[in-house]
Amino acid sequence: MCPVFDEAKKHMTFREAWVGCLLGMLFLIFAIYQESLTDTNIIEIMPIQQFWYGVQQNIRTYGGTLTAFLLAVGLPRLICCEHEYQTDCLIKTSAKGNIVTWQSKVLFTVLYCFVVVFVIGTSSLIINCRLFDFKGALQPVEMCVYFSDSALPPMSNIAYCVLQYLFLFLGALYFAGFALLIAALTRRTALTIFLCGASYLVCVLYEYVGYMFSGVADYVLGFFYRFGFGGYLLQASYSWNSYEGAGEWSDVWKPILLVVTMILLEFSGLWLIWRRKARK
Repeated sequence: MCPVFDEAKKHMTFREAWVGCLLGMLFLIFAIYQESLTDTNIIEIMPIQQFWYGVQQNIRTYGGTLTAFLLAVGLPRLICCEHEYQTDCLIKTSAKGNIVTWQSKVLFTVLYCFVVVFVIGTSSLIINCRLFDFKGALQPVEMCVYFSDSALPPMSNIAYCVLQYLFLFLGALYFAGFALLIAALTRRTALTIFLCGASYLVCVLYEYVGYMFSGVADYVLGFFYRFGFGGYLLQASYSWNSYEGAGEWSDVWKPILLVVTMILLEFSGLWLIWRRKARK
């Protein structure tokens, strides 16, 4: 675990990571504050399931985008720093330098994704659910954002909200793998941040302006959104049966299998690129 701690200490010296965390914290506070602006009288008369339905949408409204921002800003230099600081030659001095360095960077990436999702999820659930004192937390789910009412997840409201953040964690790893691949190819931090941000923006735009497209354009853009990291970060990709509307909970294993496969392929590709670059 020592190499992972070394990567963590190295990450703490990245200026853009600190700036990103500061901006992300301010955005999270603002987003949660906006969610909390609910009249007390409305809270007393609205059905409790309506509030849980609103909590489920926190990822779509700000959680997914904030996660993508923190990953796009905080991870690229993790791969680029040795090349930019001209210390990559030191890795070659050890017989296992390449594999140990790659493993430590991957493990730190997984830890970084977990911390980002944990902080966002914990903050959102605790603060938003306190508005109605966690009423109905243990009641079965009656309404879902992405799943049909005829096939709801067999769990309580709070359990489903926690599960959503586990889904977000998978989406975060998917996007993180993409960011590391781009960083390994470009070896330029600023360029990687720009490409990652632009890629996510293109994916997310389909969520909001997809209705403007039709025919082949709609199919192609919908395909990349549905199977890309944008759809997984915003949870829409877990609704497997339909591009629009609610899917079936019984099919949720299919997008999970797909995203796990893509994550493994990304990190395997990162190793191949890392090893090839190290030989030069």
